[in-house]
Amino acid sequence: MRYIGNKTRLLPFILRTLRRLGIAPRTAHDAFAGTAAVGRALKAAGWRVASSDLMSYSYVFQQAYVVAQRVPSLRELGRHEPAVRRAIRQWVGDPGLSPRANALRAVGEYLARHREPEPGFVTGHFSPAGGRMYFSEQNASRIDASRRALHDWYREGWIDSSIHFILLAALLEGADRVANTAGVYAAYIKSWQGNAKRALSIIPELPVKGASGSSAHRTDAVSLAGELGPVDLLYIDPPYNARQYPGYYHVPELIARGWFDGPVVLRGKTGLLPADGQRSEWCSPRRVRPALAELLAATSAKHVLVSYNSEGLLPDAELRAVLADASVDGTVRRFSQGYRRYRADSDHAARRYSASAVRELLYYARLR
Repeated sequence: MRYIGNKTRLLPFILRTLRRLGIAPRTAHDAFAGTAAVGRALKAAGWRVASSDLMSYSYVFQQAYVVAQRVPSLRELGRHEPAVRRAIRQWVGDPGLSPRANALRAVGEYLARHREPEPGFVTGHFSPAGGRMYFSEQNASRIDASRRALHDWYREGWIDSSIHFILLAALLEGADRVANTAGVYAAYIKSWQGNAKRALSIIPELPVKGASGSSAHRTDAVSLAGELGPVDLLYIDPPYNARQYPGYYHVPELIARGWFDGPVVLRGKTGLLPADGQRSEWCSPRRVRPALAELLAATSAKHVLVSYNSEGLLPDAELRAVLADASVDGTVRRFSQGYRRYRADSDHAARRYSASAVRELLYYARLR
């Protein structure tokens, strides 16, 4: 999923830094999970991860990419859904995958291409039928049909929570690939981009086998830090600037939550949700420093690794000072690596990026 602050390209840098610091894989709190890329990598490297985030879509990714350990059986679903059973039987599988993995991929294909489109909430609010151009009407109706199917299958007990989250994560990823946006959902493009004209695809990611006991949490990082007790590593990857994620990713948030438990009230030209306690203090120049100090006071971690960048709201000197105050010896180490900055769009008359590259910074302190 296209995401501000996504660390996928920086995973080797993060894992290499942990090895350089001599921190062996044990238990970790990934406090701002986002798309769960770091939590997934830590799990694969042998860590038991407790991940947290305020956003519902992040919780879906955490469940699919950090918690899930194996591909569950789809036998019960096939027993109740003959069309799914046929899709699995007719699927030309990958000989390198297990039968269960191939069956999972077949269900993703069935949802995206073969289940009857069903105009519903997404079509009525985020396609031209609802006056917005986030998705074509065809893709919106397939997103609606897929989301309804996942809700019904889970409610009926035909799929377990693991399958539900794996397929829902794949739907979120697939919807993002055909979203008519510049990468965030604060606005839609007024003409159809090439990716938005393509058909929806749902390609489930197979669970990563790793240390057992990882957990997902839709909650505030400070609250979870206080509940977790001792952990070896606190990894902090907070927002860097004043952009609040509920306003930039409200469409994935809606797809993750669903709209089946009662009326959903949207507002504004883009169909925003109420913030619902999801606004982050880390996006406030005035509150970010006390927010970091509060999290460090709440955690019982031995080590803290803070992922930040050279354009962040918190200046280098202030970040170092907060970490030094919390550390056992006042020592803070910094590691850096350059990379191409995230761009939601190209340079144009009304928008000029100050630079094409920024530096990703990792700050380390020993807390205990």
